[in-house]
Amino acid sequence: MTTKDPMPVKTLEVLEILASAREGLGVTEISRTLNLSKSTVHRILTALSHKQYVWKDEVTRRYKLGFKLLLLSSQVLDSLELRQIARAELVDLANKSRETVHLVWLDGDEGVYIEKIDTPETIGLLSRIGKRAPLYSTAVGKAMLAFMSEERLNSYFRRVPLVPLTPHTIVDEGKLREYLFRVREQGFALDCEENREGVICVAAPIFQADGKVIAAVSISGPSFRFSVERAKELAPVVKEAAKRISRKLGFPGD
Repeated sequence: MTTKDPMPVKTLEVLEILASAREGLGVTEISRTLNLSKSTVHRILTALSHKQYVWKDEVTRRYKLGFKLLLLSSQVLDSLELRQIARAELVDLANKSRETVHLVWLDGDEGVYIEKIDTPETIGLLSRIGKRAPLYSTAVGKAMLAFMSEERLNSYFRRVPLVPLTPHTIVDEGKLREYLFRVREQGFALDCEENREGVICVAAPIFQADGKVIAAVSISGPSFRFSVERAKELAPVVKEAAKRISRKLGFPGD
């Protein structure tokens, strides 16, 4: 590492070197190993400690990795497990609809595409695994927002500005809340060109064993072929697939 590397790179290097030191490392050791000034190392460690990614042993004065990293790794493992559990259902939806099927994981204030089954049609969608998407403008996002606790939903609206992505995006909080209430009643959400013009989507939520919404499954297609009416026709199929996936995760409800 050089002192010209950007701070995020330096921070990752600090985490990596701590991962290889079971007994932890002090500021001087990290500084010498990574060729960084002690002040830079101290600044990085202070920030990481504040976020609980590392902790300081007050007896040895050494820093060690924190359990926050374990939480992050468990979330990654959970998402990978969900892909395996949901795979057969996704393939079945793709076969029934002949459109693109997505599995989206709830990650903070966004959704992350963790699986995709492409349409057999010539014209498909340019989505990709790993892509992040807003919740308020997508069917998968609204399906998850609708089943969040009131406290979490209120917190989401305080943090996330409702920016119009197309002329059809719902940017009025009151109207969006009304729509989310309907989603909760009917069990599915639609995206009628709200996230991308020319794309229609229908989605349903997936729940883990404790009843918390963690993901959503969807069918999407270009509006010239996949109409809103067709999306509504497939809504019961998407809902049933989401229910079966949820049951496999231990969710006891309907």
